Amino acid sequence: MHACGQLCDLSKLRLNDGSTPCRGTCGIASDVNHDQHLCDARLCSFPCQLCKRLCANTDHLHGLEDGAIHLCGEEHSCSAQCTASGICEIETAPQSIEATFTGRHETFQYTKYSQVAKRLRCAKSIPPGLVAHEGWHSHSLDQGVVHFCRTRCDHCGYYCTLPLGHLQQEHETRHGSMSSSRWAIDGPDDTGLEVEGRRFSSNDEGAPMMCNLVCQAVGRHIHIDYCRAPDAAACGGNNEVQHISKRVLPSPERAKDYITHNLFWRRAGFKDPYSREEQANFAKCDSMCSGPEHTAAAGNAAQPSYCSLPLFHQPMDPNNAQVGLGYVSNDGHLFSCRNPVIMQQAFHVIFVADKSGSMTLSDRHPLPNTPASNRIVQCSNNRFGAVLSSLYSFWSARAAAIGGQQAARRDSYSVILFDSSVTNAFVNDFVSSPDQLLDAVLRYGAGGGTNFTAAILQAQSVMEQHWSTERSPIIIFLSDGECHIADQTVQDLCRSAVRLGKALSFHAVSFGPDRASTTLRRMTQIALDIQNNAPRDPLAPAAAIVASSYTQALDTVQLAETFLGIAESLRKPRGSLIH
Repeated sequence: MHACGQLCDLSKLRLNDGSTPCRGTCGIASDVNHDQHLCDARLCSFPCQLCKRLCANTDHLHGLEDGAIHLCGEEHSCSAQCTASGICEIETAPQSIEATFTGRHETFQYTKYSQVAKRLRCAKSIPPGLVAHEGWHSHSLDQGVVHFCRTRCDHCGYYCTLPLGHLQQEHETRHGSMSSSRWAIDGPDDTGLEVEGRRFSSNDEGAPMMCNLVCQAVGRHIHIDYCRAPDAAACGGNNEVQHISKRVLPSPERAKDYITHNLFWRRAGFKDPYSREEQANFAKCDSMCSGPEHTAAAGNAAQPSYCSLPLFHQPMDPNNAQVGLGYVSNDGHLFSCRNPVIMQQAFHVIFVADKSGSMTLSDRHPLPNTPASNRIVQCSNNRFGAVLSSLYSFWSARAAAIGGQQAARRDSYSVILFDSSVTNAFVNDFVSSPDQLLDAVLRYGAGGGTNFTAAILQAQSVMEQHWSTERSPIIIFLSDGECHIADQTVQDLCRSAVRLGKALSFHAVSFGPDRASTTLRRMTQIALDIQNNAPRDPLAPAAAIVASSYTQALDTVQLAETFLGIAESLRKPRGSLIH
């Protein structure tokens, strides 16, 4: 008797690796009719679906059955991932790598921190004879196992470390590198914001900063966020939001707002990681006193004096504020330190104003919306009126800076008006209010020729006759520039001041077209050269020296800010990281 000899029917099938599960030949007698070819093997030759052991089924042709399940008969570990909602595990130690920051201003190495969150493998066992256990997949057999919240910080990507479904309203995490944020800084595109010795610009990546450290590094600050109001007007009246009217990178087409530190974290949905003391400080105004005593000097760190009012406060009126110790700046900020104006040296400010016929041109006008605008416009709605408006702004700002109209004024003022001849409107005035000073010049109108030489000689005479060692001389020469003067005349004026003991600070302000300013620029350069080469006043601090300058005045010129730099607060460029 001979066996059939055909290949076993299992040879028609293929395992996952492409091989055949059986290479045997049929052992059934060749003279016996049969529909299946079966070799002498008795057990299923397919591997277990859940491990590498062989299937325990005793039917060798088990694999030919439709939907055959091959199992070894042993218990198995489930290989599926946990399917429970939430995050299974968050590593307590952050992952760190060395990275390179490349920004507009600099390139440097830094450590980048990120969080490792995992979905773990199911911890349940699969009973013998089954391909899956009952119920859902879970990484722990403990019925009370905690899965963490799925919410992530928009800026650093860290997951909330509280349990899923936590009752605490705010999410909470350790925070890391702000890889999903970019710097937004108010100002020209190349404006830089210095943070911990590094300089960042708009659109620079935020990864070198960490959510829980950046606010501490910048001190008092604002945050910038995309505007959520339907229009800019809707942002008004909100003491936590201030609309930004300019376009700011990134995404300059999207309107943006300044917002408070507190609102930033409420919008983020995460618990504020900073201390109560730090949060209270961040809620206050970021304007600083401009006094030179607060700046870095002699190797010592700067000690800024900040406004003590809330961040987006309404400006205080410096003329009516009752502040006790401290002072109110001209732009309405309250400081607890001494007024820098009181601490500065005093000045004899001599205004030499052109009232010649060309000053009747109406291409310049008085400043609008000031207490004196209507009075000036009625008398001189022209270049000369713009000069008078600038003088009034100067006097008002100075009065506000030293504590209001009632405070004693250490500066003395003189006004010399000139056309082809010279007129003293008033000389060496210590007591008049800004309105009284304005009344003294309003009775004059523009008309006549132009004589720079006579004006400078008269200014020299007034300076010499009323010289005081307590006051430094400043001449502010306001004209449309259409005249000539010999260099020697200006040199004599400046050398006279040096001879008397203090270098003259000379400021030419043009109210005419720039092409007519050659003489004014030349006068300024002569004065600056003599001022720079003069012996320095040992009693005057370096910050109190006002360098001679030329200014192309606009309708909005503010002489108090342009020349003396007093009474106004200071502020660092405003910027923050935005998602």
